[in-house]
Amino acid sequence: MSEDKSSAWRRRERSRDLTGLGWLEADVLRVVWDKGEVTVRDVYEHLRENRRIAYTTVMSVLRNLAVKGLLAQDKAAAAYVYRPLVSDEEVARGILDAVVGKIMGGRREPLIEYLQRPLP
Repeated sequence: MSEDKSSAWRRRERSRDLTGLGWLEADVLRVVWDKGEVTVRDVYEHLRENRRIAYTTVMSVLRNLAVKGLLAQDKAAAAYVYRPLVSDEEVARGILDAVVGKIMGGRREPLIEYLQRPLP
């Protein structure tokens, strides 16, 4: 059975990672969600303000996120343009569903209580 491309980023049952995303992928996605439409250069310049990172690394991460079905990749221009296909809320929902199912044994109440607490 083929998997829906929009959920391809979610990890498989045997994976050690519940989120389906690495930290760098999450940082890159945040930039795309905030800007709405980006090139590799846009993301590279943004990330480079806070970390050492190679342009080719950013290019690879964006391409991988497109393969996972999280980003659209427009190849019409000289510089590829990326746009989100999945919202940050959809990704967060998928991650929280995994946490509730695997860590909380299906119990949502403790997580809801935690999320409703005021931030420190």
